[in-house]
This record gives sequence, C-alpha cells and structure tokens, in this order.
Amino acid sequence: MILAPLAGITNLPFRLVCRRGGAGLVWAEMISSKALHFQDRRTKDMTVFHGEEHPVAAQIFGRDPFEMAEAARFVQDRGADIVDINMGCPVKKILKSGSGVQLMREPELARSIVGEVVRAVQLPVTVKFRLGWSDEEINFLPLGRVFQSEGAAGLVLHPRTRMQGFTGAARWEAIAELAKAVRIPVIGSGDVSDGEEAARMLTSTGCAGVMVGRGALGKPWIFETMHAYIKGSKVGNSGSFRPELVQMHIQLLLEHLPGRRSVGHLRKHLAWYSKGFAGGSALRREINGLLEPLEIVKAAEDFFQFPA
Repeated sequence: MILAPLAGITNLPFRLVCRRGGAGLVWAEMISSKALHFQDRRTKDMTVFHGEEHPVAAQIFGRDPFEMAEAARFVQDRGADIVDINMGCPVKKILKSGSGVQLMREPELARSIVGEVVRAVQLPVTVKFRLGWSDEEINFLPLGRVFQSEGAAGLVLHPRTRMQGFTGAARWEAIAELAKAVRIPVIGSGDVSDGEEAARMLTSTGCAGVMVGRGALGKPWIFETMHAYIKGSKVGNSGSFRPELVQMHIQLLLEHLPGRRSVGHLRKHLAWYSKGFAGGSALRREINGLLEPLEIVKAAEDFFQFPA
C-alpha cells in the first residue's frame, strides 16, 4: 500500500503521518530537475527525508536527460531510497515546460531520460506514467517495455490519458495488460479509496502494489485499514477516525513549517479531516478566516476534542 506523490501535499509531515497510518512506501511530491540544477533553495528543502519515513521515493521531473541525471544523484545523496521519473503529470504548467505526460509523445527523449537516470544512480529507478496523451495516442505498453529495457526497476501506471486528467473511470484492465507485458513490478494507481477497491485492484490486475493519493486525504490511516481488509479482518473500508494521527500531523506541520508557512497546510488538511463531521463546514469557515497557526490549532482542538 503506497502513498502517491501529490504536489503541495506529500511533504515530510504528511509522509510521516501516512507511514504511521500503515503506508509501506511513500512518494515525495515531484521535484523540478531544472530548479535543482540552479540550486533553488525551496526545491532543495523538498528533498529533506526523515529516518522514520523510509523507504521513500523521490520523484523528479524535467526534459533534459543530463539535468534529470544530476537531480537523481542529488536525491540519492540526500537519502532517497527510490528515484521516480514523472511522465504522467497532466497539469498545464508542467506540460508547458515539456515535462510530465508530454514526454510520452516523445518516446526517444523518454527513453534517453530513463537510461541516463538509471546509469547515474545506484538506486532503483521507477517511471510513473499514463495510458498516453489521448484515446488516439495510447502508447503505455511499448513505452513500458522500453523503460524496462533501459533498466527501470518498476513502473507505476495511472490508467487515464492526459486528456482525461482525473475525470472518468480509471481503466484498471490496462494495469493488468502492463503487468503481463513486462517482467518488472507494476504498481497500480487510480480510483482506490477503500479496502475493498484495493483488494479488487490487486486481484483483478495482478499488480505488485496499490498507490493511493486522493483517497488518503483526510484519512491517512487508510493504508492500515486496507491491509486489514485484504487480510480478512472485519474493519470498515476506510477505517475509523484516528485523532492521534491528526494531532501528530498538526504538530509536525508546526515543527517543519514554522511561522505562517504552516497556515495553508493546516487549513486544507483540517478541511479534509473535518469532512463528514457535524459542524465541519462551520469549522472550515472559521479557520479560513484565521491567520495565525496557533489560532487555527486551537479551533481544531475545540472542534475535535482531542484526548489529552
């Protein structure tokens, strides 16, 4: 059970909480190889890894093979356990730079990037990608074989096209096709939000792991409950609210994002945690009007009534 990379979300505090919530492997948010090349301080700060979160994958993106190799060496030196290459991001800002899923339209460049990164590090290298650009440009199978031939140790498939974005149903049958077509492990991603769906993905596709992104928002304990469900334990599909993990998350945000840097993260995560609670919308309105982290924390403590 694996935490997916989510820009602006899977920072160190959230990764640590998800590890405590049962994730067997966590993915850091994507890192720009160009920004690392130019020694951008904030980007370098995104490559801080903590002993308790291992194993952790560092995802890099870019279109220059040598900058990507340089970035891979950098995250290796910072302590990452896996280097992942992003070839699936559909966001316009990333596409404008020629990165993300745009690389699936340039197979020779994609091949070169994977090869250079594999040769640059001693770590396992994975590639996260999609079905293709559109229904008319589906090329995940030949690209998966190419990435394997260039030395990739594993593949992560989000079975939607770039044109789909995150809409429509994920086509799990494509995960099964890829798993049969290559010898390396394939991780499935897309539309898993509870234990039943995780079990169904594993059995129906033959994938080696299940990656969860949006399904973990507001319930980082989902990984533990998915494990329990798959093993046959009588637990709820998504598990019960875990106040100690919410408290842990709040404390980590205050610790690792001092001052007002934590405000935006506190607001969005507390909004997810309060979903489904009576009075949750009132809490969300309240914290969106607060500017000081400790004021937001006090409002959360009053709402959730955390145990002492």
